[in-house]
Amino acid sequence: MELFPGYCIDTNALIDLWRRAYPPDIFPSLWRDLEKLISDGSLISPREVLNELEKKDDELLKWAKNHKKMFQDLDDAQARQVRSILNEFSNLIDQHKTTPDADPFVIALAISKGWAVITSEKPSTGGRPKIPDVCKRYGVKCISLIEFFREQEWTY
Repeated sequence: MELFPGYCIDTNALIDLWRRAYPPDIFPSLWRDLEKLISDGSLISPREVLNELEKKDDELLKWAKNHKKMFQDLDDAQARQVRSILNEFSNLIDQHKTTPDADPFVIALAISKGWAVITSEKPSTGGRPKIPDVCKRYGVKCISLIEFFREQEWTY
């Protein structure tokens, strides 16, 4: 199994980690491991993911704000990549939202680094494309949380 130098995590994966599957009160060592990757700079996310998390003022948002280092600002190369993604996959995002969808930014950040994407999304079965569909088109490795844990050889 190829171990990537780093990972770009999507909003839904963070939400699934915290709120649904692996809450820190039950899996504290998992969260310590995640925080180590954040401090090493090998687990990142675009600023737009933090913006999405800000829609709900909860403990996950507090945690995210305490780990602002992981949320990367958009640079020119990533902005061009986002435009390219949206030119090809215009229905990847909901054009009517007031806050931009983080999806193209997650993918663009991963492309710019040559890193893998961690998402809870599954490939589309028709209709709107999902992160795995766009990653496949751009040759970006796209993995689930469980696949990420296996790559890190984490057991709890």
